[in-house]
Amino acid sequence: MFIRLVGVFEVRNDAGQDCTPRGAKARAILAMLCRTPGRLRPRRWLEARLWSDRDTERAAGSLRQALMEIRKAFGDDAGRLFSDRDSVQLGDVATDLEQDTDTATQALSSGHEFLEGIDITDHAFTIWLQEERNRVDEQMGIARLSEARPSRAAIPRLPLVIRLGKLPDGQGNYIGKALADAIGRLVAEFAHVDLFGASGSPIPKDLPPGGMSLHVEGTEGQDQVHLLVSLISTAGRKTIWNQRAAVPLREADIFAKGELPPLVFQAADAALAHFPLLRECADGPMRANALIAEALTEMFSYDSARLRLADRLLIEADDLAEPGRIYAWRCLVRQIMYVERTETDFRTLVAEADEFSRKALEMSNANPLVLALVSQARVMVDENPEAGTILARDAVLLSPCNAFAHWARAAALIRNDDNAGALAAARRGVEIAARTAHVHWWEALSGLAALRGGDHAAAIAHYEAAHYRAPSFRAAMRHLLFLYLAVDDRVRASRIYRGLLRVEPDFSLDRIRNEPDYPAVTLRRSGLMDRVGLELADL
Repeated sequence: MFIRLVGVFEVRNDAGQDCTPRGAKARAILAMLCRTPGRLRPRRWLEARLWSDRDTERAAGSLRQALMEIRKAFGDDAGRLFSDRDSVQLGDVATDLEQDTDTATQALSSGHEFLEGIDITDHAFTIWLQEERNRVDEQMGIARLSEARPSRAAIPRLPLVIRLGKLPDGQGNYIGKALADAIGRLVAEFAHVDLFGASGSPIPKDLPPGGMSLHVEGTEGQDQVHLLVSLISTAGRKTIWNQRAAVPLREADIFAKGELPPLVFQAADAALAHFPLLRECADGPMRANALIAEALTEMFSYDSARLRLADRLLIEADDLAEPGRIYAWRCLVRQIMYVERTETDFRTLVAEADEFSRKALEMSNANPLVLALVSQARVMVDENPEAGTILARDAVLLSPCNAFAHWARAAALIRNDDNAGALAAARRGVEIAARTAHVHWWEALSGLAALRGGDHAAAIAHYEAAHYRAPSFRAAMRHLLFLYLAVDDRVRASRIYRGLLRVEPDFSLDRIRNEPDYPAVTLRRSGLMDRVGLELADL
């Protein structure tokens, strides 16, 4: 048996068949054993590095489950993993660091790392991994350069200037300023900008040229503060977006519900969408935000060629902006490719999603958007709900008006079988993103949560909303097909079936049932395929 430790982790048996466990902690156990003399570690040692936040009994149970996962992946070679009440040992295996040193050295020299893409949040494991990476680099004679690219810091950012107009005194004044700051922070999460005037800070007289200004003004009336929010092109002196809102003055938490959270997200979405229209973003070093905006439009097309174009646009933007956010968007592209099945090499998609997730977290300085996008990939692609739950929780706490954070939280709750909580979180995302072009993303997740909870009527309503807004969105069509058959609506089922075959010609019931990489976990669990699957032949 052969185990590759440098780059994308993989296990292959003597016949060359892939025996890699899916779970990150199962892979980590194998790596830890491989890097130990005699391939043996005490159970308590493994538990302390992978489940240090759990009590002894729960950690022991988690280790037993991970060992079962390894043996299942090994199949006929399960006997190569020995364990007793005290220790775990791996026998009769070779690694690339021992048997394929030339390839391992070349991979390390080209920027790959030991145990790349394994995302485990336990601090004890993080310390072990960093120490082991240093040992491997030293062992293989690698002098690794820092991944930081300080030259990017010298690239000018677009200014976003908060300018407050006339606001009422008291609570109305506070609400207006809080709204302006929330919009400014969210735009800065999304885009490569410098924020001026936040929290009432003075605005420099020598501002960089170009960019946008955010104007907020308002009046009081009938126990409400009435606000007008505008985005203005600084160079063109033109209003590019505006929206009104009314907020009750007695509202205890203005960002918990009501009109302000959707307004904050819509403003940030509008700012990002308008960057390609600014003259200063047409070319040169200020173009990063325009490239990101163009990539976002392309990736939500669900077309294979346009998804690849989105990735190329993001690669171009990578030379002009902080890399963490770029890697997170590229991770979302891989997730869409994986779920929509627009590419055939699923193993590469998973490996790249792992790589981009790790780099995004390392380089983003806890940007909430990055936390949310990486959380989605961890749950939907890597099937690591533990990491996804932690990242989504932090994203919501740091940025409650970011609909992507609620999307991530809903996806994590689904995988943790909290269907009611997932539906509430997904619907919160729908509320916040309702006025944007990509709300179908949140509608589909609401449909998924409703289907998990057995509410077929709600699932149909949400999936229809997603499908009507994005007619090529395969995930919505797949679920609507079986839901329509379940409620005996053969006319709409037939229409959806024809549309699905146009965008996914190789779609079939057998493929959903028998291909483990096919993204239809909820459909399999729902029982709909068993109940109505045979009716597909009659459509």
